[in-house]
Amino acid sequence: MKQDNSTPRVSPYARISDTDEERAPGLDRQFRTVLPLIETRGGVATREYIDNDKSAYKPEVIRDEGFEPWLQDFIAGHNDGIAGWDLDRIFRQPADLERVIKAYCDAYFKQKRPKPVLWLPSMSIDLTDEDGQMIARMLVNIANHSSAKTVKRVTNFYRDEALKGNVFSNYPAFYRNQDGSINENKATITHRAIADVFAGIRPTAIAEEWREKGITTARGGRVTGETVRRILIAPGIAGLVEYKKELQRDTEGQPIKRKDGGLIDVPTWEVLCELLKPKPDRRRPTKALLSPVLRCSLCGARLVRVRRSDRYFTYNCQSKDAGGCAGVGISGPRLDQQITALVLAYLDQPIEPTEPEATPDTSRLDEVTAKIAELMTAYRAGEMSGSIVFPSIKELEDEQKKLRSQMAQQVRKMKQVMSVAEEWPTLAFERKQAIIRELFEAIVIAPAVGVREKGRQMTYNEGRVTPVWRQPFSS
Repeated sequence: MKQDNSTPRVSPYARISDTDEERAPGLDRQFRTVLPLIETRGGVATREYIDNDKSAYKPEVIRDEGFEPWLQDFIAGHNDGIAGWDLDRIFRQPADLERVIKAYCDAYFKQKRPKPVLWLPSMSIDLTDEDGQMIARMLVNIANHSSAKTVKRVTNFYRDEALKGNVFSNYPAFYRNQDGSINENKATITHRAIADVFAGIRPTAIAEEWREKGITTARGGRVTGETVRRILIAPGIAGLVEYKKELQRDTEGQPIKRKDGGLIDVPTWEVLCELLKPKPDRRRPTKALLSPVLRCSLCGARLVRVRRSDRYFTYNCQSKDAGGCAGVGISGPRLDQQITALVLAYLDQPIEPTEPEATPDTSRLDEVTAKIAELMTAYRAGEMSGSIVFPSIKELEDEQKKLRSQMAQQVRKMKQVMSVAEEWPTLAFERKQAIIRELFEAIVIAPAVGVREKGRQMTYNEGRVTPVWRQPFSS
């Protein structure tokens, strides 16, 4: 069959890497060369294909806005080829070139379509010809090798800078400005999230509140629970240097500190990371407002929510198999109403400022950590034997663990989830639970005594409920 020699429909393509602009000016500069090129060579330009802020070198990057749609459109017969400012704008990975060669050859030899074109200002390459394929492969491999050397050089530079405490990033953390400095508004949001985690609120609930307030990720994306978790466990929040997702350490094995600082101290961050460790077997949060604090007066076991109908439920002591006595039950809606009234009364009262507890001295923790590093250095240098070093390190590590535990307890006391009574109806469910856990050590439920009808107590007795406050409060 004779080939069709009609005017080729050529797709103008432009790509640029590492930009945070909505449309980088470099793309328009490329098109100012590519569009006249298509016209002067007798082609007609189809739609423009653009990859903004996309690398062609990194194999894990999918150019799903420009290159991939163009290739699929070519295979479907919507264009007869591509034109670019330079070959390295289109190809940096040999694998991408081979995919195009295969598509071009299939279109030309099997489908008898017009000869596909690859036009550049410096040359035209016939990818259906073996010589053209060889030239293209040589040029792409050279570009790939050049990119690899550049990546190595840049990686070494930024790693060296990181070891000095200088951290550079095209996409700074949520609470930082573009230059790495702390963004005060987002720092306040992050501090609140930290306090919420210590108060027992899950990252997914924090993310839901952020979405309701219109808070997005650093790049303007949708916030999820995993987003919040990653923000809070990143070493940079404690002012530590992280490079290529690894915590950087000095020759003594100590974490290197960022020159632009962080939001919290290292002990607080370590406790935070422990709390935010993924727990695959974690149970779903209870739907009952009071379950975390309710206790049976007979056996001390936790009371759980038992659904009775679409509108009614009870709190019941767990079965004997589950560790309870099954001897106590109480109306869920009425108990929620009673405890909510106590909470609102507490939130309405004027609270006098209390003297802050003394913060544990972190100097001893730093001293112990430094001593462990000194002993390991002496051991590696052959100055001290293992029989002396490792027992000493074991003692120091025990003390280190104790000091960190004390720090964790202090941090937990710093949580601030309190609100005002007017806000209560609009608060998220988990925040209400967190406030209740902060107010009550436990809420003890006594067994019912009195006349029952069809297995249900006829009247609700508030006297069965004994709130155990964490701080004295008279309602």
